[in-house]
Amino acid sequence: MKHSFARFLVWGALLGLAVPSRADIVIRISVKVILNPANGLRPPTVSDLVFSNTVAGMNALLAKFGRGYRYEWVGNQLIDVGGLGQFNSGPSHYYDVDFTADDAANQEFESNAIAHPGSYGWDTNAVNLYVANMGGKTGGSVTMGNHIFLVANPAAGNGYSSRGTTIHELGHHFSLRHTHQGELDLNSDATVCTNGCNCAIHIGGDNDLVADTIADNECWHSRDEIAQGDYGMNYADLTSARRAAVDRVWDNIMSYHGDFRGTNDLPIFTSDQLDRWTDSANLNHSNEGSGLTRFVDRNNCSSLPTGSSACAGDVGGPFPTVANGITSARAGDIILIRPGHYNEPMTVTKAVTFRATRGDALVGKP
Repeated sequence: MKHSFARFLVWGALLGLAVPSRADIVIRISVKVILNPANGLRPPTVSDLVFSNTVAGMNALLAKFGRGYRYEWVGNQLIDVGGLGQFNSGPSHYYDVDFTADDAANQEFESNAIAHPGSYGWDTNAVNLYVANMGGKTGGSVTMGNHIFLVANPAAGNGYSSRGTTIHELGHHFSLRHTHQGELDLNSDATVCTNGCNCAIHIGGDNDLVADTIADNECWHSRDEIAQGDYGMNYADLTSARRAAVDRVWDNIMSYHGDFRGTNDLPIFTSDQLDRWTDSANLNHSNEGSGLTRFVDRNNCSSLPTGSSACAGDVGGPFPTVANGITSARAGDIILIRPGHYNEPMTVTKAVTFRATRGDALVGKP
């Protein structure tokens, strides 16, 4: 699925920007390394340079989606937390914990970090990421509450050194689910199977709460298997629309398929995933970003719009006019305009950024 910038055209509008606008909203990430309590050192494979490449890779991906967001690494260096002798308390007490299998430890860690922000490097105005040994694991990074753990071993290909893994975990932080959420694995007699991909039957899950992805299962290892699971046909035999639907899952950052960990330019978020991500950044994590996005759609769905991407009954949803979006915005915010003609000649005196990603938007009188 191709994501590109749609055209945003202004006719008969005077753009009187009093303050230079910032084209991107930055999401701050604070990244810590849990030191080994045995020697007080970082895991030997962890370096600032490696993670700088991860950040650059994530931002290259975000730029392709045209939403005007990028990650800003606070301080541009890893922060060391914990240290020598902390076997029973402090951050290094958690150096070798397998957080992917222990939710209680995750919760305990976050509680301690919030209670002791200095020693844990906790930043209330950023997403908190921790690079940890995780019992020597080669995979299994995890998002929990308001923090993320990333595996320290870059040889795994899916730890802190991977743009795909890191942006995937940040996707969870901003309320995105796996594309296979709700999947079901069965034995040949249709009883529930707990042997993962060794089970006889794999049924796709479609509980990721976005409309533009089809059912997925982490054990479907090809486009053909996704096509068979959803449509009962091989990929080559599908219509172009159905092939595109399969691609949106196969190439998805929130899937467990191979491309999201790769170094190519295929990994994507869908348009609906980006809307959900943005709503979460606006509503649940506004302290982590430099601004907000205000959605505008002339086909408004609510009598009480709030500038969110979707409606919840009579409340919420996009503003019906560009002027509404501007009125609610602050300097540095983005006005995200959905396709259509908005016949609204206007004077704009706020330093806001106009964007259109789903199709062409025309503002003013042609």
